Amino acid sequence: MSVLLDTGIVYAYYDRSDRWHGRARAFIEGERRGLILPAPVVPEVDHLLGHRLGSKSRQTFYTGIIDGYYLIADLPAPGYTRVADLNRRFAELGLGFVDAAVVALAETLGVSRIATTDRRHFEPLAAALSLQIVP
Repeated sequence: MSVLLDTGIVYAYYDRSDRWHGRARAFIEGERRGLILPAPVVPEVDHLLGHRLGSKSRQTFYTGIIDGYYLIADLPAPGYTRVADLNRRFAELGLGFVDAAVVALAETLGVSRIATTDRRHFEPLAAALSLQIVP
């Protein structure tokens, strides 16, 4: 079964010092296929890896994309309207573009599982929108 990956889980997979690293690694390596990386997540992960871990970690991430470890999913045009709608509906959460885009993609693709470390934003979304947060 496919799963959408949020920024935090991907970053934690690469950063051995992150408190989520063990869980992220076990989860991502346990999935083996169906790892959907939303295109809006890519620049966030790239920035965090480069800023916190350096260029070598960025290159490792790029290799994962190039080698097909992740399936990159772009947000379709109607998804931008959904991003705005989600930010309005859940204004108290302060979602921002990327988190709302992950949810919009989940809805577009019919994927209910989202892998994330961000429980503050995604738990209320999951409860309201019938999503499953993992790990």
